[in-house]
Amino acid sequence: METQAIQQAIDAIEQATDKAVEQLKKGQSDAALQSAVQDLHQQARTKRALTDPKALAQAAVDIEQAADKAMDACRAAGQVDPALQQAVKDAHQKASQLKHQVQGTPA
Repeated sequence: METQAIQQAIDAIEQATDKAVEQLKKGQSDAALQSAVQDLHQQARTKRALTDPKALAQAAVDIEQAADKAMDACRAAGQVDPALQQAVKDAHQKASQLKHQVQGTPA
């Protein structure tokens, strides 16, 4: 996968995570969920600027792990706003697809 394509995919993950952050601002109070979403957002924001192909491939794995944690936190939080839940799912799906594309395995 080309560097620019990976950067664009990471940007799409950040945009999906932006939606989750916006939903958090509307009142979701679960601290673990807030922390996991903020971590995912930070990972995507900082790693999309990488230019080294190996670093970007590792970034895809790191971002996917952060997305897994956000999904787990979303499940553990119990009553989560459906819009927040969907935003986290979207970001997780994009992160998972990117990781599989970078690693050359089927999603």
